[in-house]
Amino acid sequence: MKKMTLFLAILILSRVGIAYGADTAPNGLQNFFIGTSNANTANINQVLALLVGPAGPPGAAGVAGRDGFSGLNGVDGMPGAPGPVGQAGPQGLQGLPGVAGIPGPAGAPGPAGPAGPAGPAGTGGGGTLGYTGGTVGLEGCATNVTIDITSKFTPSGFRLQAIVVGGIPAGCIDQDLLIYATDNSFTPDKTVKCTMPITEAGSITVNKDSACVIDGTNTPVLDFFWSTGATGTTISNLDPAIGVEITE
Repeated sequence: MKKMTLFLAILILSRVGIAYGADTAPNGLQNFFIGTSNANTANINQVLALLVGPAGPPGAAGVAGRDGFSGLNGVDGMPGAPGPVGQAGPQGLQGLPGVAGIPGPAGAPGPAGPAGPAGPAGTGGGGTLGYTGGTVGLEGCATNVTIDITSKFTPSGFRLQAIVVGGIPAGCIDQDLLIYATDNSFTPDKTVKCTMPITEAGSITVNKDSACVIDGTNTPVLDFFWSTGATGTTISNLDPAIGVEITE
């Protein structure tokens, strides 16, 4: 029995297949190829049969099985990392101008700006005023001046004593003040022009000491202003208007 066990172990290690079997009959032997036999038969050596033989030719290829079911779509993968920023493209063409919008409401007037510098002195300007006195507007170095008429009462009536022009600015210095008055005592009526140089700002009085002439002929006129007695033209002989002019 020990020899049989050792022999089987050797066959197993050498990868040689054997068949060993026992039968219920006494001395029964079982052969892998010829089946079961009794140990009393003459062919007792048939108990061993080597299964090692030459390799047979490869068998034919088997039939391919049917395709399996289509699998389900997989879950979407995670978004990839952002790629690098590309280079800036060339500048496009300029678009057409848009339609002009509706003008907005006018804004509130702004504050008045500072006064500009004074312009150059003009050649003078004139104005007229009734001999009752008041203010007359001028052009040139003076915007406006005041005129006051003074008279002297005599037995023959009120006579012209002086004409006072006030409010003359310093810009008029070295210019001439001209007074025009029409005297109806002449036939025909004559306009008397009296001239006084402006030497200082303020008021100038035109009276008997002023140089007066007939306008247009430059004929000297004496006693146009009252000085004494019956000198000076009467107020009633004067035209209701008196002209004033300041000129270079």
